[in-house]
Amino acid sequence: MRPLARIGVRARTTVIALVTLALALGAAGVLVVVLLSRQLDGTVTDSVLSTARQVAGEVSAEGVNRREMVGLVGSRDAAVTQVLDGTGSVVARSQAATGRPPLTDARPRPGQEIIRTQHLTLPNQVGEFRIAAIGVTGPDGTYTVISARSMTFVTEPTGRLALVVTVVFLALLVVAAIAAYGAVGAALRPVERMRRTVADISTSDLSTRVAPPPGRDEVHRLAITLNDLLDRLASAQAAQRRFVADASHELRSPLSAITTALSVADRHPDTVDLLPLIDRETGRLRGLVDDLLLLARTDDSTDRLPRSEVDLDDLVHAEAQRLRTSTALEVEVTATPVKVRGDEGQLRRAVRNLVDNAQNHASGRIRLVSRVDGEQAVIEVCDDGPGIAPEDRERVFERFVRADTARDREHGGAGLGLSIVAGIAARHGGHAAALGPVDGYPGAHVVIELPAEVL
Repeated sequence: MRPLARIGVRARTTVIALVTLALALGAAGVLVVVLLSRQLDGTVTDSVLSTARQVAGEVSAEGVNRREMVGLVGSRDAAVTQVLDGTGSVVARSQAATGRPPLTDARPRPGQEIIRTQHLTLPNQVGEFRIAAIGVTGPDGTYTVISARSMTFVTEPTGRLALVVTVVFLALLVVAAIAAYGAVGAALRPVERMRRTVADISTSDLSTRVAPPPGRDEVHRLAITLNDLLDRLASAQAAQRRFVADASHELRSPLSAITTALSVADRHPDTVDLLPLIDRETGRLRGLVDDLLLLARTDDSTDRLPRSEVDLDDLVHAEAQRLRTSTALEVEVTATPVKVRGDEGQLRRAVRNLVDNAQNHASGRIRLVSRVDGEQAVIEVCDDGPGIAPEDRERVFERFVRADTARDREHGGAGLGLSIVAGIAARHGGHAAALGPVDGYPGAHVVIELPAEVL
């Protein structure tokens, strides 16, 4: 198949179709010719046997000397016939065997039949002959009856049929080649139009779409798939542009603050202590860069994620303990033992981001839950804060999105926390979602679902 790979789909499909058709037609043609040849061969054999048996019956009943020899073996179905006596001499013959020695050296015993094919030269015929020899005992002695018939009765019709089959075979191949080449070309014409359309689409403008051909076949589905792909590319491009713009904006703020502080410190080195401001902005910048790097790793599907057995209930207990020691919030924990396989560091970061998000919005209470739901390991974090509006529950997992527009960057972060949670969940074969409030916790209700390990 390697040589076929160098030619186009149209020519390759035509060649494959022709080879398949040629094999089928060739097999059918050979079968027809062989069957006809066998049928005619059997007919010739039956003919010489019939003639020989008829003459043998007459010789057995009347002998040879009781009647005219030539009349005994007159022309019978185009067969050449001889009657030999016990010494091998021709004592009777058909007209076509005049002057000929015995046609064969076969000498069957009385009642025995011998069939063979051999080359003979007769006055009007030269070639292969089918010969039947029968031994017979007559009233006046023992004889051998020989009957022969030319095999041209087999070879000529078979040859003519083979010629006809070959001509029809070649004609059908030509017609099939033209039809297959045209049909494949017509089938691929919409694909070529789609290719030209996609080739003309530039990275700066992904608004063009291919026109699906009529029908609901594979080419139509290909067009739909291409349009879906272009939609996803356009969406990804728009998201990337928003991400770059938002990242530039977020990075500009701490960099501007640091630049301003350094400028002031340079002009008034003894009057202003700006180290705390610079340290705070540097920490903010470092955290933002770390978050962006983590997001890049969660987006990289080629990065091999280290996997080990992780106890999610231990992560939940650790975060609850951290909250109790660092805040005055009331923390409720319901931690059912549950294990998953994944990167413990990333999973710990995901749980911490959920807890930090709840801590930033809670009024006084937070609930942490780990449980098993069927084959899924679930982590839930709820708070009693203002909650997330239904129209924002999907949007909050986008990058640089803050559900609370009144919160400034100093307290609300860069809007990457829940994006990181969603990315880590996706890398581990799960997903994150924001749900409606639960009893006793009217605020945000965010969950992570991951494939659970069987305990």
